[in-house]
Amino acid sequence: MYRHILIPTDGSELAERGVTHGLALAKSVGAKVSVIYVVEPLLAVTGDFASVLDHAANAAKEAGVSCETIQVENVQPYQAIIAAAEDRGCNLIVMSWHGRSGLSTLLIGSVTNKVLAYAKTPVLVCR
Repeated sequence: MYRHILIPTDGSELAERGVTHGLALAKSVGAKVSVIYVVEPLLAVTGDFASVLDHAANAAKEAGVSCETIQVENVQPYQAIIAAAEDRGCNLIVMSWHGRSGLSTLLIGSVTNKVLAYAKTPVLVCR
């Protein structure tokens, strides 16, 4: 059913749930995965983003799942996730929900909500 799963991550503990679940699902159905990390413009100069992708790639290798990593910069995260899913022919996006609500959602916005609203690809949300 699923042949190629896109797994967005930001390196957080919550995002790790999505990575873990997406890899387990990929292994169970024999799918390959692409793990995407979107570097937001304000954070671009402060972080070591390769280690986030390396961690996910190593977890995929340990699980026996074929994995490619993608790093995108200077794009809204939800747009990059949707574009990556479409460009790579992914037929499922597996991602975490950070659980923001109220004022923080209004100010920050929810990447997961925007992916759910705009993606044509099915989305599995892990809590």
